[in-house]
Amino acid sequence: MKNLLRSLFILTLLISHLFTNAQDLPANTTWKGEVMGIPLVLNIIRDTVSQQYSGTLDSPNQGAMGLPISEISVTTDSLKAYLNMIKGGFSGKFNADKSELTGTWQQGGDVPMVFKRAENATPLQRPQTPKPPFPYQEENVNYSNADMSINFGGTLTVPKSERPLPAVILITGSGQQDRNETLFGHQPFWVIADHLSRHGIAVLRVDDRGIGETTGDVRNATSADFANDVLAGVEYLKSRPEIDPKQIGLIGHSEGGVIAPLAAVKSPDIAFIVSMAGLGVKGSELYKKQAENSYISMGFTAEEIDIMKGLGDLLIQLSKDYPDPDDLRAAFEPAFLDWRSKQPEELMVKARLLGEGSDEVIRQMAGRTFMPWMRYFLAYDPATTVAKLNIPVLAINGEKDVQVDAAQNLAGFEKHLKLAGNTDYKIVSLPNLNHLFQTAETGSVAEYAKIEETIAPEALEIMTKWIKARVR
Repeated sequence: MKNLLRSLFILTLLISHLFTNAQDLPANTTWKGEVMGIPLVLNIIRDTVSQQYSGTLDSPNQGAMGLPISEISVTTDSLKAYLNMIKGGFSGKFNADKSELTGTWQQGGDVPMVFKRAENATPLQRPQTPKPPFPYQEENVNYSNADMSINFGGTLTVPKSERPLPAVILITGSGQQDRNETLFGHQPFWVIADHLSRHGIAVLRVDDRGIGETTGDVRNATSADFANDVLAGVEYLKSRPEIDPKQIGLIGHSEGGVIAPLAAVKSPDIAFIVSMAGLGVKGSELYKKQAENSYISMGFTAEEIDIMKGLGDLLIQLSKDYPDPDDLRAAFEPAFLDWRSKQPEELMVKARLLGEGSDEVIRQMAGRTFMPWMRYFLAYDPATTVAKLNIPVLAINGEKDVQVDAAQNLAGFEKHLKLAGNTDYKIVSLPNLNHLFQTAETGSVAEYAKIEETIAPEALEIMTKWIKARVR
């Protein structure tokens, strides 16, 4: 969540497609190299049907695994990969037998680098990806928001029916994702749409801003802006004669579970909400929990984690104290340097906040703190949204979710829905499922691509039965 941000301090999910194919590059390859002594692993995946590429970057020594590649281009002689979350990437050329990539690592400067192909990855199996023929109508659709500033591209699946149908809009997690919420070779929103439409529910899934057929500003957008995007989709569905305008619901995954309540409190047209690992706690609380999990994965001791929590508290407080971004930038450096000067030098080196490469790590950390999206996320309080919901709500979480803690999150939903006086809600904790609602061993991000299952059937059944019980 996507979401939500992940590097040294936070996890996230975001990924995008390749636009130029190199047919003589094997479908799935793993590349290993080092930059400034830091081992990096590049995982390149080509979908065998669409021939589109995606990929992830691992930094094992930093405990950062499965960082999604945002932009990737592969030609017969070159490869370029860029990651929005770290504001950096690699650009290089293949040798004759495509066993090496020689080029530069670009992140605040250019550093020469060589990636060597380690091994061909096992072809990905995604048995749940829908295959035709379909027992429903599938239509590519385009519509705009009220002021025509954004054009949205999506897919609408409509079951055969002689009367208007209930419908849902699917809302992706953090980061820019396509209408299928394509992640690590999985297409969970396509799987959800197919399942629901086979059970009589129309589904609209939409490309996020700046992805596919959807336009719009992303850099300065927050979850509140994305909620307005969802409401544009609601207006579009209301214009379709096949759709019952009084039975339009929202299903949000990760950050989408924040966006759905934001949209619902703005509009009386939302009939119900399904939150898939959405936030039932303050954004700052989730940030702290994700940071702790990240430090644990990096091998920090309990004492070291307690010290590092102070940095998270500092960033949250700075974001709260300085609403003006220029003031925040001015305040960040002296506050951070003062905090660092009081910490054990060995730990600061271990956290890459001191020594070689630390300047770039700090620059990235500051950049994330200044982002409008992050500032909004840290300030988000479900008391302003979930505690006002009187429509039916289903909140589900996987118990092995390492990005949105199930116990903490679902307890928050229960608390706020009770405060709202909501009499129709259901809270479900699903054993053995991760953040993507796959059946998992550990729940770690590193497992997402390895698991063949896209969404556990029990999660699909719970959502479908719950929705069907609340619509005609």
